[in-house]
Amino acid sequence: MFKTNRNAELFPRLSHSPDGVQFWSFIEQDMACPWFYLQMVEEDNREAFRSMLMVPTPALLEQIVAAVNDYAWLEKAQLVTPAHINKTGRWLMEPLLEVAAIRNKQGQELGYEYLVEGGRTYSVSADQLPDGQLNNHTIFSAALHLPK
Repeated sequence: MFKTNRNAELFPRLSHSPDGVQFWSFIEQDMACPWFYLQMVEEDNREAFRSMLMVPTPALLEQIVAAVNDYAWLEKAQLVTPAHINKTGRWLMEPLLEVAAIRNKQGQELGYEYLVEGGRTYSVSADQLPDGQLNNHTIFSAALHLPK
């Protein structure tokens, strides 16, 4: 979902360092779909370090949530949506309250539902959702996964 262009790489010699860090002057988003902007905190015994993660998919968000521990946790979560999803005529970044996978009764994933601050809900699915019983699997919940 996010693309980088070699011409946008800053300090290319640093990318050959043992930790493989690369710096980019810009990245490109190749699809107009929702993504997550997360504030992550990593703590050693002396200091807390904050960084921002741009996460392109709910599946990756779920992996990050599963990796949270006493020394690395999510502090804030935002949902970034394009105009065709949020119906405002522009991209929006809003505090994220919940992400759920929409599944049919056989457990097949059909799409995602996003709940943001203010009670707005956005649904994204590849096809029209079928009539009948659907189940939701919570991927992220601010009440569970963010500090109070």
